[in-house]
Amino acid sequence: MHNGSEIEGKYETLINPHQPIPPFVVGMTGISDAMVRVAPSFNEVADRIYNLLKDRVFVAHNVNFDFGFVYHHLQLAGFELQSPKLCTIRLSRKAFPGYRKYGLGHLCRELNIEIENRHRAGGDAVATAKVLDLVLQNNGQRLIAEMLKINL
Repeated sequence: MHNGSEIEGKYETLINPHQPIPPFVVGMTGISDAMVRVAPSFNEVADRIYNLLKDRVFVAHNVNFDFGFVYHHLQLAGFELQSPKLCTIRLSRKAFPGYRKYGLGHLCRELNIEIENRHRAGGDAVATAKVLDLVLQNNGQRLIAEMLKINL
C-alpha cells in the first residue's frame, strides 16, 4: 500500500442469515444456502466485528450502504458503532475525474486493479483498499481530510 503500508489485519467469514439466499444474490456472489448453513450467525461474531471496527475509520465503496448494513446488525446485537466514514466512490470522483462510471468494477479496470473474488466481501475490500491507496498517491490526504470533516 502507500508508502510501504499494508493491510494490518483481516477477518473474513460467511454469515448464516437463517433464511434462503435470493437467487440473484447466489448468482452474483456464488454463495449458496449450503455454504452458509454451518456459518456462524451475526450475533456470534458481532463482538469481534465491533472490536475490529471501533475507533477506526470505516472505508467502503458506497460507504453508506455497507455502513448502514453493518451498523444495523451491530445495533441488533447490542453494539453502537460510531465511526467516521470514507466513501471511495466520492474520493475517486475527485481524485480521478473524467471516468464514465465509478462503480468498483469499472474503477478498478480504469486503474488497472485486479479484483479477486468479485462481489465477495474479502475481494471487494482488498480492491477498495487498493483504490484508497491510489487516491492517497493522488493528493488524497487533503481530500480525505475534507471528507472526514464533512462526516463529523
